[in-house]
Amino acid sequence: MPRSFLALQGTASHFFSRLASGLIEKDHTVRRINFCGGDLLYSDSTSAWNYDGSIAGLDSWYFDTLKTGDFTDILLFGDCRVVHQPVHALAGQFGVQVHVFEEGYVRPHWLTLEKHGVNGRSKLPRDPAWYLAHRTSVPAPALATGYNLYERAFHDIRYRMGNALYASRFPGYRSHRPFSGAKEYAALAKRFAQQKRHRDEAARATAQVLKSRRPYYLFPLQLNSDSQIIVHSPFAGVREAIRQVMHSFAQHAPSDASLVIKNHPLDTGIVEYRQFSRDLARTLGLDGRLVFLEDGHLPTLLEYSHGVVVVNSTVGLSALHHRRPLIALGHAIYDMEGMTWQGGLDDFWTQASRPDMNLYYAFLDYVIQHTQINGDFYTRTGIEMAVQGAVRRLEQVDE
Repeated sequence: MPRSFLALQGTASHFFSRLASGLIEKDHTVRRINFCGGDLLYSDSTSAWNYDGSIAGLDSWYFDTLKTGDFTDILLFGDCRVVHQPVHALAGQFGVQVHVFEEGYVRPHWLTLEKHGVNGRSKLPRDPAWYLAHRTSVPAPALATGYNLYERAFHDIRYRMGNALYASRFPGYRSHRPFSGAKEYAALAKRFAQQKRHRDEAARATAQVLKSRRPYYLFPLQLNSDSQIIVHSPFAGVREAIRQVMHSFAQHAPSDASLVIKNHPLDTGIVEYRQFSRDLARTLGLDGRLVFLEDGHLPTLLEYSHGVVVVNSTVGLSALHHRRPLIALGHAIYDMEGMTWQGGLDDFWTQASRPDMNLYYAFLDYVIQHTQINGDFYTRTGIEMAVQGAVRRLEQVDE
């Protein structure tokens, strides 16, 4: 049965436009909403509406739009974005189904498409027995998409240029990003210039850690502006998470153990972590026991770690894949008995055990089959794969 989709803010790429075309080819209708110049630049549609009002006016605008009954479904990327927050309750009020796209729970070569919400808003069960009871077939392996950071960066720069070019047409728009594009890309350019040095430093430091044969715990950082930190964690920012982890490690971890903190590969460096961690290490008496990496081969670091601490990063699934004891300090879809340590952080260092791999694979198979789409948001091949998979999933959603 044909459906009518209201497409809100999408990715900084052609993905939402291609998805709209794919749905229209299947006799569905799609109306896109542009909230900013970047949306307009990537909308590729004469049927799009421009929302040029204020953020405060979105509640009434969504109310008026949905009460007409013209839409059966909503599509959006990032359920915690400011422009999307008012729509969730109203969609429920008017019986409109929300479908949320996000970066993949499982990486690489996957993206997430989930009803209602993702991450901390996900409706995925948190009962281990449920996954064991619902394990059916093993999903097919993902096909490579050709994803690369350079293509993603190109689209992001183009999107931000659109925001600047058409700013006068969207006077009320406020980005969910905390810093301007100029500031972020200046910082990223500096990090890129240091990339080889960071990679070489990380390789030497990792080799020394492994050669010492001392136990170490890994703490991979997340992006400070990510909704996973801002919305779905108890921390105001990544520095606060570092502070809590290091204080607990200093007081409760085995005295011969080291703490390896690895920065996020897309971190801009605007918020500084290395010196912050080193200064804190001196205060806590952890000199010689803290290793801070700006780069590093994550599979190797996971494979030989004594345990892994995350807030709610998708690295948690990689840690489980490597059979590492794991604790999640925020809200994570995989945080449940049998996969993560359910006690406090202070006890994790000495009491946590390895995950139940049968449960992990049952969970992983279900998540891939029901929430993941093979593809990406940024490359031509990846977008084509993602659109085909997303259209197929959206048409099956009520079956």
